[in-house]
Amino acid sequence: MSSEVKNRNWRRRIGSGLVYLLLIATLVTAADLWRSRDLPTEVASLGSMTTLGGETIDLDAMSREQPVLLYIWASWCGVCRLVSPMVNLVGAPHARVVGIAIASGPDARVTGYVRDKGYDFAVVNDEDNRLAQTLGVRVTPTLMVASQGKLRFATAGITTLPGMYLRLWLARIGD
Repeated sequence: MSSEVKNRNWRRRIGSGLVYLLLIATLVTAADLWRSRDLPTEVASLGSMTTLGGETIDLDAMSREQPVLLYIWASWCGVCRLVSPMVNLVGAPHARVVGIAIASGPDARVTGYVRDKGYDFAVVNDEDNRLAQTLGVRVTPTLMVASQGKLRFATAGITTLPGMYLRLWLARIGD
């Protein structure tokens, strides 16, 4: 086989790969937009929240300073065990991250879990699922970006680190 034919085959494979990558990105984006349609739009509907460390969080105010990655997870969620370490990497100094642990038990149990895993992001314990219901979350993990008092870019399931950074960046340039 001549080198010209090899080069043509190589370019065709790269072109096909890029088309598949674009198709997957389009499908993922469409799914995220579909999931986002039922989100409450105003962050203020959550009110103030108290972290496991006792800090009061006003997500509305925080999101007006810079976009905040809102991470809804559970200690019993298998997929969360894959996503949570990536969420931890997104945290300071790169971005603000607020985790909401749903149906994961009392504060002491969730505090121990977070400590054992070495998570550095702020965690609010939603033991009774009130916050999850307000947010319309039915699947863990779910990630959203809060920016300028609004919720945007919801996604559920496995999410990549570049995907998290991309959503935060889009929120920054969209404001």
